[in-house]
Amino acid sequence: MIIKPVIDLNKPLTTSAYQATDAIREHVILRDRTCVHPYCTKNARWADLDHIIEWNLGGRTDTWNLAPLCRSHHRNKTFSAWTYTMIEPGSYLWRSPLGQVYLRDGTGTRDLTPRPVEPPGG
Repeated sequence: MIIKPVIDLNKPLTTSAYQATDAIREHVILRDRTCVHPYCTKNARWADLDHIIEWNLGGRTDTWNLAPLCRSHHRNKTFSAWTYTMIEPGSYLWRSPLGQVYLRDGTGTRDLTPRPVEPPGG
């Protein structure tokens, strides 16, 4: 039998190192369960932990600044103009390079991109 400690998902965890501790990683995986990129459902257990605010720009290695991204979406976020922020633990607001806006949370993804308005009589 393997016994694991209880993780309080309401208690933020932090480290001064770049690499997340096992406890921080487990906290993030249990909170989000999947890659948090819009519409992705890949298991968080196999994902990279992404610093939402880049480490080299002062972003901390803590549960408020880490999110699981599958390798494909992690590279996409790192090397393209995709951006996101954590609104609250487990809820993320994403912006695509084309300006589309998505809310990603435990219920899935919602497209919040404003629809074009047709001019009257158009």
